[in-house]
Amino acid sequence: MTVFVPAGAATSALTHFALYGLAAILEDENGQSVRVCWTDEADPKPQLDAELEPGEVAAAVHRHATRCASPESWLGVRFDAGDRHFAAFSPRVATPSTPSAWHHLQETRHAGLDAVAAAGSELDLRMIGALGEPAYWPLEPKSARGAARSDGNSDGGASRWEMKTRNQGAEFVGNRLLPMARVVAARTVDEVLSGLAGYTIRDEVGNDKPESRSGTGFTRPGPVDNALAWCALWGISQFPVVHHNGAQSTTAGTYVPARRTYPTFVFLPVPTRLITLSRLRSILASRQLQLAATTTDSSDPLDVISAEAARRWLTERSIRALMRFPLYASETKVPERQILDGSVVTLTNSASPWN
Repeated sequence: MTVFVPAGAATSALTHFALYGLAAILEDENGQSVRVCWTDEADPKPQLDAELEPGEVAAAVHRHATRCASPESWLGVRFDAGDRHFAAFSPRVATPSTPSAWHHLQETRHAGLDAVAAAGSELDLRMIGALGEPAYWPLEPKSARGAARSDGNSDGGASRWEMKTRNQGAEFVGNRLLPMARVVAARTVDEVLSGLAGYTIRDEVGNDKPESRSGTGFTRPGPVDNALAWCALWGISQFPVVHHNGAQSTTAGTYVPARRTYPTFVFLPVPTRLITLSRLRSILASRQLQLAATTTDSSDPLDVISAEAARRWLTERSIRALMRFPLYASETKVPERQILDGSVVTLTNSASPWN
């Protein structure tokens, strides 16, 4: 077994997402199964088993970024109509102003999807689906007069993990994912490895500034190595989005109270034995994870009973604990969202650093 250890701590959502994204990139680039877990020790470390040497891991990330930075990539597909100009696959954008503009956006996305499907990358399709899309359907139930009300807000169809601040019309794919692809592709393989392993921190997108936002909400402001951030952004691909007619879409791993747009906290499982990405995805999308993370002693008694069964279900699948992360949102016209340091939610009573 050859284990690669990405840089980062268990209390950082960025580390969890970098682990998921790196594993997904390696599976897609090399066509072989990858397993992930966390060590069961006082200072838990992320573990990735891909049967690859560190240089091969970095080379796969470099190839992936180079492909995504190419003009043929779906990251470069643009939508241009009237006063609306943005990357067609960004999930939160300036709402198309007319029905014909909406049709044009959908046609652009469908053509792009056909090209992605023809190219044969399952990860690209998974990422596009996990990001969500601008909501062209009504986000609220019909009013008493029978008219659907959406208030011109199309953001309800987007993943809650997509947290790019939209200052001056900025959007996720065109203003964060594509620039990140270009800087990682411009590195050498050794430089990519140095960033992934935590030997160096180079934040080209954020110009290495102390207030850099390259972490894109997965951590507090500050420099983040862009190879690691690139993998973290692709970690979004493992979290499905479910769309609803008459309500905003739901995103795995997030808790959004009624009448709120964004989560008050988010949660992630902590496997302490190696599990495959397909097993991880089934856990992330499970009702059991949601129950274990959101049920408290003051919840409905039936939910408390269900949560206990959910915790047993998770431990049977090597999940000894969860990490629960509060989410900060600034009180500004264009809110900035950041996931803060997480805390452990234990699922077992055994002696373990996770208890």
